Amino acid sequence: MTKSRLDDDTAGVSEVIGVVMMLAMIISVMAGVWVFLQPYIKDFEDNTKWSTATGLADRFEDRIDVVSASPEGTGVRQTLLVKSSYITPIMNVESWTISADLVGTEKTLIQILNVSSFSIQSMNNTPNWIFIQGENGSEIQPINNTDEPMLLNHSQWTNNYALFIVYDEDMNPIHQHFSVTLSGLKILTNMQGGTHEITLINEARTEKFPNDSREIKQQPVLKIDELVDGTIRCSIRLLDVSVNGSLAKGGTVSYDIISNGPETIFSDSAYNMRFTYVSTLDDITTPQLHEIWLSDYIWNRASGTSDSFRGISPWERASGSDGFTVDLGNRIDLEVDFQSVVIET
Repeated sequence: MTKSRLDDDTAGVSEVIGVVMMLAMIISVMAGVWVFLQPYIKDFEDNTKWSTATGLADRFEDRIDVVSASPEGTGVRQTLLVKSSYITPIMNVESWTISADLVGTEKTLIQILNVSSFSIQSMNNTPNWIFIQGENGSEIQPINNTDEPMLLNHSQWTNNYALFIVYDEDMNPIHQHFSVTLSGLKILTNMQGGTHEITLINEARTEKFPNDSREIKQQPVLKIDELVDGTIRCSIRLLDVSVNGSLAKGGTVSYDIISNGPETIFSDSAYNMRFTYVSTLDDITTPQLHEIWLSDYIWNRASGTSDSFRGISPWERASGSDGFTVDLGNRIDLEVDFQSVVIET
């Protein structure tokens, strides 16, 4: 009887050890599976965060696009759930300058020197008046111009916005120069390895993954068309987004998007059109976009057909560092619209 009881106790201990060993094996296997799947789980989480950030960018773009084309004071209110992203403004990151003669017999050059002075030079000495609109207001002053550059001062602040309209003695506009600095939004999302970034500036979109270079996903609105009469039409839309208050960093955020009213800068025939673009977002954005704009010109030059090319070409140096022109030497139909909105939280 004693031996029977010992055998029963040994069998019971063996069963307990077996169960413990089985549980240990299951735990070890589960831990191994978890370690094996961990990179895939993190990738899935990053993909979910990226999809959410892209959705936020899409919603911002849609609302801003609708409001910016509306009359001044028009707005919408939007509520968003921001889970894993941080939305922040980026100020004065993109500079545009667009100038053109409005008559084919004139060639005028305006250069902004600082916030309160500029130089003007005319080929035919026809300018008599100049209208100046800046951030402080507007004024008009006479010009006793020669074919040499003339330095002029004004009382309007032209750091982020400047419109110059040159008139002849009969008050007919003969040249126009527009300069503006644009702001936008940045959506930052924490991912494994660093921060993912989406920028929304001037209806364009760039994207940058951690440890990778920035990529242009969507270009600014700059269209070149040929009309039925053979005239080239160049359409440019510029959009400025300013923020009054602070945007979201997780949680629910409500904000208003309010239009400052659209403004038409050019909407007629133009000659000797020239525009420049500079982005301070990083070192590669400006040359990347210059290369995109000049791709057709470079292809035509390489194939020996540059003489018949009609489109965007460099103003002087082939890199575009001196600016760009469209169908130089011919009359074009130039349309430039400036729109701006304010986001208030």
